[in-house]
Amino acid sequence: MKRDVVYATPQQYRGTFELHNDGQAVLDDLLDLFGRSPFVAGQPDTTAFNCGAKAVIEHIHAQIHASER
Repeated sequence: MKRDVVYATPQQYRGTFELHNDGQAVLDDLLDLFGRSPFVAGQPDTTAFNCGAKAVIEHIHAQIHASER
């Protein structure tokens, strides 16, 4: 059975990560883990992995900022 994809709205991101203490703590934790520079000299696989992880953080921030428009 095929499921319809339902995407979270920017307001839902803001509500989750900015308006609740637990969400703020989770986002801070994610930033500490994955918000640093993704590049590791001489390790392209690690760099690629880190870029993917950082892209998630950037997506969350983009959705939060989109909710403020």
